[in-house]
Amino acid sequence: MSAVHYLCTQCGAQTSAPLKVPPGSAWVALALAVPFIVPGVIYTVWRFSMRRSVCPTCGHAQLIPANAPLARTWRASGWVAGRPAEPSASIAPTTSPDIRIDRIEQAIDAIAGEVDRIANQQRVAPGARADREPAARLRERSSVTPT
Repeated sequence: MSAVHYLCTQCGAQTSAPLKVPPGSAWVALALAVPFIVPGVIYTVWRFSMRRSVCPTCGHAQLIPANAPLARTWRASGWVAGRPAEPSASIAPTTSPDIRIDRIEQAIDAIAGEVDRIANQQRVAPGARADREPAARLRERSSVTPT
């Protein structure tokens, strides 16, 4: 069985033996275990159950398989480890800033329309509240009533 090779998305190093690093700190585990034994044990078990693979070169936690489509695209575009990938014609361009601004404006207009709709639903006919006494209205709002 062949070893699986990984590619680091940060530094570009290729490895078949990533390091397994637990999150958190051993000092926190010790600080919890001394006065409180149960939380210290729980924290230690959590740390070792959540170990993640990291790059042995830079310690970055985002490794992708070397045969993944993104890794193949990077290699096809002439990407060299340690340098950012150059965009090529084969990669679809990202959304232009003008289209993003239009979409944001549409979202803001939709939110404003929804706020107006909710405000119109919450309005009450003007004569419906005028016949009640002011103290009753204050009690309904959970405010302090005049004495």
